[in-house]
Amino acid sequence: MTKLLFNLHGVPDDEIQEVRELCEAHEFAVYETEVGRWGIGLAAIWLSDDSQLPAAKTLLHEYQQARYENAQEDRAKLQGLSISEGLYVKFKQDPNQFMLTLIGMTVVLGLTLYPFLSL
Repeated sequence: MTKLLFNLHGVPDDEIQEVRELCEAHEFAVYETEVGRWGIGLAAIWLSDDSQLPAAKTLLHEYQQARYENAQEDRAKLQGLSISEGLYVKFKQDPNQFMLTLIGMTVVLGLTLYPFLSL
């Protein structure tokens, strides 16, 4: 009897491809279903052989744990680059672009509020 191995709903394309390659590399008997024309199906990777289920689940858990750790490392690197410090960093990166954007925002705000201020 077939068992659901991996639900594809909301999963990025690169992760789906990596899971496919992982299943191929370990020679799991799998097949894939799609949502279908009317969206009533289940997009998933199914395992055909029940005896492979524990090994496949363990392998997928290890893969997802490694992917999670890599994502956390990438996030820490981005925070270490001080990208999220705000307006000061943007100003330091490109002062001309920052000032033009600020002037543009001021003009748009002024034009929007002008009819209300002239009453």
